[in-house]
Amino acid sequence: MALYLLSPAGSPEALRAALEAGADEVYLGGHAFNARMNAANFTPEALKEAGSLCRAQNVRLHITVNTLLSDREFASALEYVRFLDREVRPDALIVQDIGLAAAIRREFPALALHASTQMRVHSPGDIAFLQKLGFTRAVLARELPARDIKECSGMGTETEIFAHGALCVCESGGCLMSSVIGGRSGNRGECAQPCRLPYKGGNGYPLSLKDLCLAGRITDIAECGVTSIKLEGRMKSPDYVYAVTSVYRRLIDENRNAVPEELEQLANVFSRGGFTQGYFDSKINKTMFGFRSESDKQTTRSSAFARAAAYPPRKPAAAPAIPPFRPPVREEKLVLPARGQFGFVLRFDCALPSERLLAKYAPSAARIDVPLRFAADKRLAPYAGKISAVMPRSVFRAETEETEKQLAAAKRNGVKQLTVTSMWQFSLAEKAFFLHGDYTLNVTNRQTLAFYAGCPLSSIMLSPETDGAFPKGCPAALEYIGYGRTPLMHTRACIIANLKPCPRGQGSEVNSPVCSAALTDRMGARFPVFAGANHTNTVYNSLPAWRLDKKDRLKSSGVGLITLFFTDEPESRAAHIIDLALSGKKPDFEYTRR
Repeated sequence: MALYLLSPAGSPEALRAALEAGADEVYLGGHAFNARMNAANFTPEALKEAGSLCRAQNVRLHITVNTLLSDREFASALEYVRFLDREVRPDALIVQDIGLAAAIRREFPALALHASTQMRVHSPGDIAFLQKLGFTRAVLARELPARDIKECSGMGTETEIFAHGALCVCESGGCLMSSVIGGRSGNRGECAQPCRLPYKGGNGYPLSLKDLCLAGRITDIAECGVTSIKLEGRMKSPDYVYAVTSVYRRLIDENRNAVPEELEQLANVFSRGGFTQGYFDSKINKTMFGFRSESDKQTTRSSAFARAAAYPPRKPAAAPAIPPFRPPVREEKLVLPARGQFGFVLRFDCALPSERLLAKYAPSAARIDVPLRFAADKRLAPYAGKISAVMPRSVFRAETEETEKQLAAAKRNGVKQLTVTSMWQFSLAEKAFFLHGDYTLNVTNRQTLAFYAGCPLSSIMLSPETDGAFPKGCPAALEYIGYGRTPLMHTRACIIANLKPCPRGQGSEVNSPVCSAALTDRMGARFPVFAGANHTNTVYNSLPAWRLDKKDRLKSSGVGLITLFFTDEPESRAAHIIDLALSGKKPDFEYTRR
């Protein structure tokens, strides 16, 4: 199967550079609903010109409509899609918001959809879920290893992977850091890149990954069965786009890996202390991290590469058939009635509560959430009817067997509820547990809420990026975080190892939060970091949020479940916070609204 080359175009000039360098496909965005809002981007007229130019060159045009939407934006987003369908005629739209995707499938059944990497596509189960929604391609999460990429690519749907450019340290689509601490949402194209800033301790840049470069892995990528390799860079110059595209064009055409001279050429275009292939090669360690030094800036010379004659028009690629739209069907026998779910959810995200705390507060809790890896603990057995085991943020191929063992152990312990964090987990456990949808489903508007309400979910947690006040009339119970440190990042690369010596061997499991650290920024704010299994990390906000004074307004909007989200609180402090929540008293500690 031919391997396509997909190049970025952050401006009309960059588009022409990509075409001249031989891209098979290009992706770009307009001035709205675009995950790179700080790029030059394209006016409506420029979008129409881009469509004509790409058709003349037989180059596929993919347009990004890949941000999460608010309710007030939804009608405008659909009108924008109508304009694109009628005037620009793209080959596909790249979409993140599942509510928008469902609306497009219903109104524009002939318009191809690609699932953005922001949709957190980590497994063949995710691909199967997307197939039922009519997606023709999945942009796989950047943190997937080659073996998982190959398995996902064998599902009969086109797959696309990032091969070159900037990497986010947070798992794709799950970063709330810029949104929570700076009011600029990465899910809405406004990321302020706090991961590139210095923090105290270690190498000074513990969140900054080197740029990805898979130029030396082209033959391996081809063996994985990937449809298209994607070059990141819509914020980069036309010279950068031309230089990088031309190297990868040559490698694909000659079916070979880059030689040292070509790798050096790519490094001279742009580098952050070198490149990494760590995720692809399953070598996730400290060597993946790097930052853009003064030396890197001095060696950058992308404008030094002269452009050759432009590629002639290519043979048009065959468009894949669009699968039928088959959204999930809600079966009431698989869900708990919404009317029976109200009150406080006690969530312990990093460790189990003490037996004393459970004995005191479990009777008054609507539900008690604990990580799946703790759900078989014997101290939970007396409260099993109220326990929901929270699934890991992602489950890779190598982790599936252990996850299934943990699910079976939780079931044996009497646990009947499960909090799912991604789409494919519905099918993994819906017949064995009552399911709850976590905040990671990114519910930010009524259309997305309506989609998930059609799934077998007993409750749905609204995104922390909303005020929780938009929904009404949902058949599932609604949930919102009333107290707690908001989880800002979940990482596959270990942040803690960049801050202090790692006490565990590579690949070891962790069954208690013994491994933790803190990021301290330039202003002195301290962000706790806790380790999970396989050296995954979660970074939490420096201050807990407090939204319990909005409880009446949330209730009037249909939110019946308020989550108290505990991370590093000692037992006495957790008890005090629960008492404050139950009594309706004001907090007596520093907090944030975000």
